[in-house]
Amino acid sequence: MTHETLRRRTTLVAVFQTQRALVETLDHLLGLGLDSALDIGHAALITRAEQGTIVTVNNNVAPREGLLSGAALGAAIGGLVMLLLGAGDLPKAAAALSVATGLLLGGLIGAALGRLAAHLIGFGYEPGLLCDLERQLQPGQVALLLRVRASNVALLRRELGLRGAIMDATGE
Repeated sequence: MTHETLRRRTTLVAVFQTQRALVETLDHLLGLGLDSALDIGHAALITRAEQGTIVTVNNNVAPREGLLSGAALGAAIGGLVMLLLGAGDLPKAAAALSVATGLLLGGLIGAALGRLAAHLIGFGYEPGLLCDLERQLQPGQVALLLRVRASNVALLRRELGLRGAIMDATGE
């Protein structure tokens, strides 16, 4: 892992006239070997259909999703901890109660931590930025948002700009 991985990234927004133009551009970039520069794991996609319907795919984690994920992981860890501490050696009723207590406490602690982490850490793009872009798109257009490393900004601006319009990602 390089120090660059830990630095703040820049958000690039490329708008394409059609979905086909977006796919062709991504194929072109992948053909150039730029798959590591694209980092699709930190991306969002907004499409406006010819009829005006908007679909937004944002890789964010909402507090509710954090709560549910944390609860599931916490419960699994809590139950496992109780078994490792010897709950299986207890009489059946005490063993079941011990494991149930571990599941419950682990689930509660995991839910709280998961919700807090999802609330405090920005996983996706700001809703205001996405709403602004949704309003600006014309029917048939597609916007691709990429969070990229500083060393890849110039290259991706040039390559994406050859086939689409690069917009300023204010609000990030």
